[in-house]
Amino acid sequence: METLLEVFPPSRMRGSTVAVIYDAYSSAWQILFLFLRKAIESGYFTVISNYSVPLRSLLHRCASVGLDADNALKGSKMAIIDIFGSRYSPLRTEIENVFYLDKVEPETINPKVDMIYCGPLRDKLKSGKAIRMIYTLDGASLMLGEEQTLKLLNQTIAHKSIRFPESTLLLPLNADMVSRRFVAWVSNVSDYVLLAKSWIMEDHVKELLYFLKAPYADFEPVVYSLKVSRGREKIMLKKLSAPELGPPAEEKR
Repeated sequence: METLLEVFPPSRMRGSTVAVIYDAYSSAWQILFLFLRKAIESGYFTVISNYSVPLRSLLHRCASVGLDADNALKGSKMAIIDIFGSRYSPLRTEIENVFYLDKVEPETINPKVDMIYCGPLRDKLKSGKAIRMIYTLDGASLMLGEEQTLKLLNQTIAHKSIRFPESTLLLPLNADMVSRRFVAWVSNVSDYVLLAKSWIMEDHVKELLYFLKAPYADFEPVVYSLKVSRGREKIMLKKLSAPELGPPAEEKR
């Protein structure tokens, strides 16, 4: 088996939009945090726009893959735009490189985020060695509605292609939380698409990771078995010689 970061080094996807789509019980949500950890270790500046969880929970999720977000924030290697906290919490945690919005409304949220990008984060982002993550698209859709979220996503991607063409945009999405139309649109606008499927068996959880889309001519879809391991590498992949395109045989019975 190979580690996730050996199979999918973030540097290979530089300048792209990368969607990781998973289901309610999948471990694949960790993939994006592993990408962030590797990027920071490689000298990239990372920005998380948090729509889904309280700030402390977000920091714990970083820690689960060996990413010390507290030190990354203090060292100006990472920034968090805490939209979840801006919307739902009256309190503001005073942590360096954590930013809040005065008010969260679909009509003004992108300009307000842009002001942070073009203000305090401008010098960090202009080098091109940057990774941005919307955590998560389903969280944004719950907060703002699916139609508004897709419109805002289109604006974000269009803006990125002009102002930050060398940056990578990561899009985690729990497909069980949104409509099939929403998932289809996210897949359409992404350069890379990874799809994780999980099945709960009697004595274990089985997961497959489908590499479905990439922007190069000789690309062929690939299927991997996914296993969560202990230690720093966390996610291990094994390429399947015969792709398993449906649920495991045990479940079919």
